[in-house]
Amino acid sequence: MRLTVKVVLIASALFLSAASLLTAGENNGRYFELDPVVVTGSRIPHQLSNAAQSVAVISREEISAAPADSITDVLKHVVGVDVRHRSPHGVQADVGIRGSSFEQTLILVDGVNVSDPQTGHHNMDLPVNLNDVERIEILKGPGATIYGPNAMGGVINVITRDVDKNALGAEVKFGQYGFYDVEARGALVSGQASSRLSANRRYSSGHIKEKDTDFDIKTLNYKGTLKNETNQFHLQMGYADKDFGAYKFYSDAYPDQREKTESFLLSTGADLDISDVQIAPKLHWRHHDDEYKIKINNTWNVNKHWTDVLGMQVNARIPSFLGDTAVGAEAALEALKSSNLGDRDRRRQALFVEHKLYPSEKLTLGIGAAGVHYSDWGWKGWPGADFNMELSADVNWFGSLKKSFRVPTFTELYYSTPANQGNPELKPEKAWTYETGMRWQAERAGADLSLFYRDAEDVIDWSRPPGQTTWTVRNIARISARGAELGVHYHPESLLNSKFVSALNIAYTYLDLDRDTQAMESKYALDHLRHQLHGSIKMDWSDRLTHTVYGRYGKRIAADDYTVVDTRITYAFQRFRIFLEATNLFNETYTESGFAPMPGRWLIGGVTFNL
Repeated sequence: MRLTVKVVLIASALFLSAASLLTAGENNGRYFELDPVVVTGSRIPHQLSNAAQSVAVISREEISAAPADSITDVLKHVVGVDVRHRSPHGVQADVGIRGSSFEQTLILVDGVNVSDPQTGHHNMDLPVNLNDVERIEILKGPGATIYGPNAMGGVINVITRDVDKNALGAEVKFGQYGFYDVEARGALVSGQASSRLSANRRYSSGHIKEKDTDFDIKTLNYKGTLKNETNQFHLQMGYADKDFGAYKFYSDAYPDQREKTESFLLSTGADLDISDVQIAPKLHWRHHDDEYKIKINNTWNVNKHWTDVLGMQVNARIPSFLGDTAVGAEAALEALKSSNLGDRDRRRQALFVEHKLYPSEKLTLGIGAAGVHYSDWGWKGWPGADFNMELSADVNWFGSLKKSFRVPTFTELYYSTPANQGNPELKPEKAWTYETGMRWQAERAGADLSLFYRDAEDVIDWSRPPGQTTWTVRNIARISARGAELGVHYHPESLLNSKFVSALNIAYTYLDLDRDTQAMESKYALDHLRHQLHGSIKMDWSDRLTHTVYGRYGKRIAADDYTVVDTRITYAFQRFRIFLEATNLFNETYTESGFAPMPGRWLIGGVTFNL
């Protein structure tokens, strides 16, 4: 009953607000792109309408309008994506997709794998400022045939901005709990070369008095590009330093915790067009430091970890009368030095092939496979197939059947404390995933419906027999996840002659799990969102004044439900934008992950300047 009431309240508030205001103001321009080209979910770029799996795209315009200052703050408004913050504003969050764990979600920056082999808790330690992001593409479903390991639940690809003109900008924010956020950025274009640089510092004294909820985050990001009519070369460097209180992050019995992390990413690559064959080589290095402290019996216990990942990949796309073929190869070294986990390393090699057939103008068939070799587990194969059929000018039907897998992290293999024990005998997880759906896109409105089923074996989790206190990592479970997702977006300018509301979105995901956990208590694997409802509205009060409202409802399998509303109002004039935003507007009491309490209402105001 409570769920039904909250669902109705969110939907009613969003749509009634729009209906009552349709005649005022003036629309301020386009907020969405009808059919963008996407690069996630296939090694062959394609339009969103032709995607054979569910793919969500968050545009630069949507990012700018959101009450957000980090990538996870943006992702939390995407239905089907489960963002479980331990602390907001980019401090730390675990991200799952459609019932997957955070370890089963692959994170990319410009197509480069940046997932952390030590622990998935660090997957979102991205050295990228939000203003550096051009768009975010989310593949809701497996991606092993394209990306290899750890893409069981889905893939999040953060695509950074290129620049085409000289620019200089700054942004300053101040808010409750001693919050401030200061950023400077610049861009320089000279002939065929361009560069951009941004530096950001974000700080808060903490949302709970005398508890370790403070944070201090510094991020630096650079991207340089050299291109001509057919080829492009790029270099990207990013650095992030986080020092934050980790109050109740991993333990309720010992709540006093702190953590400090440093992330460095260096990547370089090219996009080459040679006799109609498109070749994209890439090299990358990711370094991550982690210092975690927990106070037990008035003594601070410290763990330190240093992780390095060196990788290279190449992808080639070859068109022919038989269709489009993509082949790829990659190799990576993952190395760890740790005060708790020891000195570890493992190597990965992979081969990929994908082919798109076009039997008619309205039908696309895809087949693909990946062969992946790990030094610890040998070679394994991961096949997949999909299709997309145009039923009419506005409607497409799509479906896929794919196999995927995840390898254990170093923490799951080797962690050792009296309360938590790793297991070096762990096997990789594996799953078959089936999806089918319909996608409708008209000029100013669209909808999509998808049904999905994932059958996973050897699921890894921290577990324990009833009555015991020590958590041990095991391949405990076979989990079958089935669900449905429905989304509607509506841009009413032409449909209702609206000159006020420029965007309406509402979406819902239902998830049900069947699980066999061998009578074990589970720490992470079984605490997913059963019901997830999201809605948003963007209103243009005038040419200069815009207002966005986001509402989200969540009900986990074994936790209380919650409803959170965020909003942002922006006034633009000349080269300035002044804004006021509020997160958790109605002061909901809730947690998203474990025991860490989320903040109540948080008001922030600021100004942006662009030259």
